[in-house]
Amino acid sequence: HLSGAPATSTMAHMAATPSLSPRPVISGACQRRRLSRSLSSTSNPGPTGEGFMEGYVPGGGGMSAEEILMVPIDRAKFRPTSEACPFCVDAPVKENGSKCLGICRNPQNVPGPLFFPHQMQDVEDAIRLQVNAMRDIDQPRRGHGVQVMWEFSVEHANMVRSRYFGFSTDMYHYDHFIGKALVQFDPLVRNTGHDIVDVRVMADGRTMAKVRVVDIVGRDSHWIFLMVRRTFGKYQGCWQSHRVVQTDEQYWTKHLDFI
Repeated sequence: HLSGAPATSTMAHMAATPSLSPRPVISGACQRRRLSRSLSSTSNPGPTGEGFMEGYVPGGGGMSAEEILMVPIDRAKFRPTSEACPFCVDAPVKENGSKCLGICRNPQNVPGPLFFPHQMQDVEDAIRLQVNAMRDIDQPRRGHGVQVMWEFSVEHANMVRSRYFGFSTDMYHYDHFIGKALVQFDPLVRNTGHDIVDVRVMADGRTMAKVRVVDIVGRDSHWIFLMVRRTFGKYQGCWQSHRVVQTDEQYWTKHLDFI
């Protein structure tokens, strides 16, 4: 302390000074993450050449979402979609090095499906076309099979709610339909065969078809197609699907009371 200052003032000053806080405890996960980054700096240069862990490696830490967003994208490493895209082939190259206009990324920016309702089709024809389209779901273009299911749905693009899948849902937007169809119709995707077991007219005038489908790994799934003849519009007189619902082996589902 300064000359002449009482010792008690020095002691009081020391008592008033807060002690240094202890070093924070670093969790084991954080330690592993830091270790993985230090190791990867010499073995994995990463897209920027600075070296870090790319992606998630179980037990090895990996980057957080915030860290991933900070990584600059090297556009030169991406092959432009426009090289094979008819929408973008004549577009100029933009500042980001891409010619893509984003048009083909919208699933609605495609022509109509190759298979669609026609007056020459009977009930079994209409069902067979749909199941086979889901078997070849990405032919001749990605998601074509789902588009066929949409086109054969008698309630597609309606503004009222529908029980097409068994549960109440909207059918007015094709994008919404794509997501639900890929979930509900998963056993139909790339199926390996089907058999229309029974077809009969119901009391309400609709036609019920019981269909057994063999999925991609050889397991059986069972389905009810409720079919109707459209009474108006461009598909007037054509068979279309009113309901397509998966059932148990006895062709029963809890949705039967509502569909």
